[in-house]
Formats: sequence, structure tokens, C-alpha cells
Amino acid sequence: MTETISSFDAPAAVRAPGFWRGAGSIAALELRQRLRSRTLWVLAIVWFAIIGAVTVAMWATLSLSSTIYDEEFDAYPLFSIIVYFVLLFGTLVAPAISAGSISSERTGGTLATTQVTLVGTSSILFGKALAAWATGLAFLVVASPFVILSLVLARTGPLQLLTAVLALALQIGLFTAFGVGLSAMISSPLFAIVTAYLLVALLSIGTLIAFGLSLGVATRYTEVEYRTFSQEYWDAYWACDPDGEGAGVEVLACQEAVPVECVTETMVASSTPTDRFWWILAMNPYVIVADMVSVRVDDERGPEDLFSMVSYGVRTLQTADVDTYEYDDCPTRPPYVSNDSGQDPLAGTIPVWWIGLGLQVLIAGGLLWGGYRRLDTPAAKLPKGSRVA
Repeated sequence: MTETISSFDAPAAVRAPGFWRGAGSIAALELRQRLRSRTLWVLAIVWFAIIGAVTVAMWATLSLSSTIYDEEFDAYPLFSIIVYFVLLFGTLVAPAISAGSISSERTGGTLATTQVTLVGTSSILFGKALAAWATGLAFLVVASPFVILSLVLARTGPLQLLTAVLALALQIGLFTAFGVGLSAMISSPLFAIVTAYLLVALLSIGTLIAFGLSLGVATRYTEVEYRTFSQEYWDAYWACDPDGEGAGVEVLACQEAVPVECVTETMVASSTPTDRFWWILAMNPYVIVADMVSVRVDDERGPEDLFSMVSYGVRTLQTADVDTYEYDDCPTRPPYVSNDSGQDPLAGTIPVWWIGLGLQVLIAGGLLWGGYRRLDTPAAKLPKGSRVA
């Protein structure tokens, strides 16, 4: 009998899953719960209809504009407009699908069930973020047909499409990381969602406000002297052609014979150090996407689409404003001469997308670390009114 009892094997020790396996299990469970909801499917259908309507409307607008001005139809701006519209939708949806993922379970008392399992805290946090990111990418997939259509209609290449999709995926991933971190830190689901929206708005609109205020505070106004042609010179110059009939031989000879007379005047000049504050705009998601895709600047027409306008504008802000003014047009003959040096405005500037993306990653990392400390068990101290089970 003793021998029979000793023949039973002791139960094998249960091993905790690794980080990636635990995160995958949490993400799969979260995605299955999301797919059971009809709200997600309805929202995807509505989003497909909206992006389709916007694409058709913008194509019709560009086509009508080219017809009115009797120009060749150019749909190149369509690609940047559609990608920006998808990014706008991502900024609206990402906080909603991520900022309540943990706080809602904490409020419902189901979070403790997951925390007592062998899945680690980091796996729970990363799994929730991965599921929210996958949900956001699903909406990107829904919009992809119209993004590809805009690419076909526009004068661009597949490389720009891949870069734009990568930029959108990264931004959606960071927005969902913001939401999951805040959801773990804040107990109230509503407050977590509102805070996530405020953070995204701070990066999208707040950076513009902060940049403008910084320039307003840092701008300096000084009086500078400059030499210019006197009023007597201009009176004699225009007296050579009183009727304004044109520059004939006699008129040109008369104007060349007018003696040059110079005067010194003063004016108030402003100096704005944009090279010290441009990095604030680098955190803007719209600047990051625009600068990642490309900078297309036509030699005659300048920037050709929204991406080029935004990226070109932010990069030129890196050039230091001239503090000393040497304005002297008096010796110039004829008076009207172009001062264009022909230099590349982007010379000496650097891409800004990797700086802004790095700053956003630091913000996301800080929020996830704060969420990890708040979510980790056993907790040394719980907020008043917290549900354990």
C-alpha cells in the first residue's frame, strides 16, 4: 500500500509565461473582446464612407480648379490631404480605444483577476498597448484603398506611400501608448480618456501656440539706420517720364543722367530667433508625418503640397535670423535690383521628424513607466475607494 501511494507523481510546477508570451495572450484576449462589439464594426463602416466621400470631394475640387484656371489637372496635393485626414482621424480615435482599456477593468473589478495570474505587469501593460495599436492599424487598413487611390492619381511614387503608412502607424502606436499609460495611472476611465485627448491636442495644437508665444516673447525691436535715395532724386527720376508712356531711349538717357543723392533714415527692425524654438514644432504629429514623407519644392512654384509646405517651413526656421541690418540701396543703379543670392534655403538644416519622434517616444515611455508603477502588484498603497476584486 505504501508503495502504491508513493508511485503518484507530484504535480509539475507551473511556470510563468515569458514577457512576449504573456503580452501576446493579453493582446489576443483584448482583441477578441473588441471584435465581439458591434460598435467597432459600425465605426469602421462609417470611417470607410467618410474617407471615401472626402477623397471624391477633394478630387472634384482639384479637377474643377484646374478647369476654371485652364491648367493641366494635377492631383498631387490629393495624396497629402488624404494622409493628413487619416492622421486627424487617428488623433481622434486612438485615445478613445486605448485610454479606457485598464481603468475600465479596474472600475469593474476585473483587473485583479488578471493581476493574480502568472502574467507579469509589464506583459499586461504591453499587451493592452499592442491590442489598442492593432485596433488603430485596422482603421488605417480600412482607409488604405483611398490612400493608394490618391497615390495613383498624384505624381508620386511607392516609396512615399510606404513612408506615409509607416509614419501613420508610428503616430497611432504612440497615441495608443499615451492612452494605455494614462489608463493605468488614472483610476477614472472618463478622466483618463479626457487626459489622453488633451495630451494629443497639446502636441497637435499646443505646440503651435507655444511656438507662437515663444517667438512673441523672444522677438526684439531695434532702430537701425539705412541709406536710400532721396525724395529729390526720385522726383527728378520720374520727371523724365511724366506721362508714364514707357522707357524709350530718351527717357532712359534722362534717368541715367539724374545725379544720385542719398539720405540716411532710421527704421524699426525686428529680430526673431526662430532657430532657438523650432524644436517645439518638431513634436507636432503633422510636422513629423510631413517631414518623414519628403520635401518637394518646385523651383518656380515653391512647395507643391501640404507635406512640402509644412516640412519646408519648419526646416527654414532653423536658419538664424540676421541681427544686423545693412540696408543700403543708394549706390544701386538701376534702383530696382533683385537681392536673391540663389542659395538653397534648406542648406545647413536637418530633418526634424526624428527629433520630434524621439521626444514623443520619451513621453510615451514616461507614461508607460508611470502606469507600470501604478499597476504593479503587490501595491504598497491603494487610492481610497479602490476595488481589489
